[in-house]
Amino acid sequence: MIVECRGDDPAGLYLALLLKEKDPARTVRIIAPAERYTDPSPQLIETPIRPAFALRDAALNDAVRRHTTRFTGVEIVAKGATIRSEQPYAVVQTAALHEILKMRALRAGCEWVDRSTAPASAEADIIIAADGPDSATRNLQQAFGTLSEPSTLYHVVIAVDAAPPILRLMFAETEHGMLHAYHFPGTQGGSTLVVEAPRHVLAGCKTFGANAEAIAEFCKAQFRDQIGGDVWRILSEHWQPFVSMRNKAWCAGNTILIGNAASTAHVSVGLALRDALESAEILADAIAGRSDWHNAFDAAARPRIAKAESLYRASSASVTWFEHVSRYWRMPAAQFAYSCLTRTLRLNHENMKTFAPTLVRDVEGTIAGSDRTREAGNAATPPMFLPYTLRGLTLPNRIAVSPMCMYAANDGIVNDFHLVHLGSRAMGGAGLVITEMTDVSPEGRISLHCAGMYAPEHVPAWKRIVDFVHERSDARIAIQLGHAGRKAALTRSWEGHHPLDNAWEMLAPSAIPFGPDRATPKEMSRADMDRVRDAYAAATRMADAAGFDMIELHYAHGYLLSSFISPLANHRTDDYGGSLENRMRFPLEIFRAVRAAWPQEKPICVRISAIDWTHGGTTIDDAMIIAKMLHDAGNDILSVSTGGITHERTRLLGRLYQATFSDQIRNALGIPTMAVGGIGGHADANTLIAAGRADICALARGYLSEPYFVRRAARLQHYDEMTWPPEYRGAAALPMHDD
Repeated sequence: MIVECRGDDPAGLYLALLLKEKDPARTVRIIAPAERYTDPSPQLIETPIRPAFALRDAALNDAVRRHTTRFTGVEIVAKGATIRSEQPYAVVQTAALHEILKMRALRAGCEWVDRSTAPASAEADIIIAADGPDSATRNLQQAFGTLSEPSTLYHVVIAVDAAPPILRLMFAETEHGMLHAYHFPGTQGGSTLVVEAPRHVLAGCKTFGANAEAIAEFCKAQFRDQIGGDVWRILSEHWQPFVSMRNKAWCAGNTILIGNAASTAHVSVGLALRDALESAEILADAIAGRSDWHNAFDAAARPRIAKAESLYRASSASVTWFEHVSRYWRMPAAQFAYSCLTRTLRLNHENMKTFAPTLVRDVEGTIAGSDRTREAGNAATPPMFLPYTLRGLTLPNRIAVSPMCMYAANDGIVNDFHLVHLGSRAMGGAGLVITEMTDVSPEGRISLHCAGMYAPEHVPAWKRIVDFVHERSDARIAIQLGHAGRKAALTRSWEGHHPLDNAWEMLAPSAIPFGPDRATPKEMSRADMDRVRDAYAAATRMADAAGFDMIELHYAHGYLLSSFISPLANHRTDDYGGSLENRMRFPLEIFRAVRAAWPQEKPICVRISAIDWTHGGTTIDDAMIIAKMLHDAGNDILSVSTGGITHERTRLLGRLYQATFSDQIRNALGIPTMAVGGIGGHADANTLIAAGRADICALARGYLSEPYFVRRAARLQHYDEMTWPPEYRGAAALPMHDD
């Protein structure tokens, strides 16, 4: 068997070495530049989330450790303050690691072939694509499903003779925008500085096209006062872009992806090199001695791809934060540092209590205000338990029950199931309970079993539930009003969401079916639009009669008003199609009709899909415009969700996978937001609120298994100021054990 490793990414060298050692008779050829490896970037290989890295080979591991710096602590230097968090890290010098692996591979019998004289690879049984994020080897095939997203961030790497004892993150403000730098400790008294900024900032500072010496002098002028040192030697010749890149598959034909050819992660996150080296060990085991190595590799790669996807999400969140540092610069120093330290959404509030207890206390006190400080231990109220006011409505805490379709109504009439479902979560301590999507007309239902607010008998059925919530809990209750549009007339979710046999006529902005197995909807006429608008207004008046405290309008997930907003579903050529302003015309018309029919002291929330997750769909930039339009029209808070516009599932699901969109809208526009999607518990909720990423956190699936989530969270955090129903007060005094 012949193995060709194309490129010299350290993970590729390691995989080639392992394959050679497992079968010395195997020909392993490394085709790479003959000159010395020049990647100057240090790589984080241990973090608070992923400590204790070690290679299997003891001798190799010892050699790598000699070029690894371990330290405990990270400092945020910003706004005239230095704030420290005691987090453990380890950094390896990539060039040194490369040299170690290269020498070991050559000693093991691998061949090194200069890339300029490399033969064709037709004879190779296995090709390892280890030629970086711009991999020419990978790009020969489309089967990998490569997805890349260029960042606005550009960086340079500089060697400095002054060495910090810990990792330092520093910020510099210029008239053109913000720069930031990561100062990594070195292994031999020196250090490495990575300076980074969005391209427009560098262009404004007239350094983007400068030579290496001028770039070094520019960086020294920005950060020398914070770093010191006499020798600043630039290691990269020019500003280099960061590109977020991932692949849906890591094996196609006889080609295997490894390292940065498979997936990238930003320097601020690290761990990509560690994951790649660990992948090399697992993948070598899968291939070794197998004639069906392709299937074995594919099976072994799947969990590694999942791990890479998780790291990709963390990297994307971190990149987005650093692209828009100026959005957070207006925060108090403590909250700015907290936001920076939790930017990847991997460290949560409980982690921060361990690593930076003083910072957590400062942030909690800052966002709570002195009037919310408890006397006992001078501890501030946990962020999730701070009340929140919208117009004339004050919520007792920041946790909401997100709308979840239950498909349990009869002719739109809610019943005992809904009373227990919503009532138990209100008694469980939620500050806000939001009903499932409640349809404003019969043809607006997803299924025959959806809740409605379009017939007289719907009002008393809902009022029974609203009255229970008000009488038996401190919670407030909102109704989500919606219209399914082209996603209507289906069986229930557990029945497969198949089209109904006797389906009614569906309405949509354009006659485009939701998917290949769905019926084609009717393109709405102006008369249809008038009827839907009037139905929303009528449902609003009925919701007020039922006693609801708040309305949420469903403009997300591909339902009727979402499909007006998205260019993927709206192909109209009249005043309601084309530009985003035109596509928003009817949704804004609905909003104004609802606002006019709803008491002025009661708030309205709109849920949007911040991005469609599909090429040609809405983007976060569109979401900013949409949010501003709705805010100017009188919307009080925006519930920030994503996706749902097409039948294709392209979302990057995972913990807090939508939080960054709430963060961006809230901090770019200064408007209140509600975060939804993968919020795992009270630590996540506290983090989002403390970092200023959201004002309210809405949980969905988590509430299906734990209706009393908020009360449990109060006890876990030793928060004793929550009101308990008299029937349940005995439980409040029981010792709490977190299983």
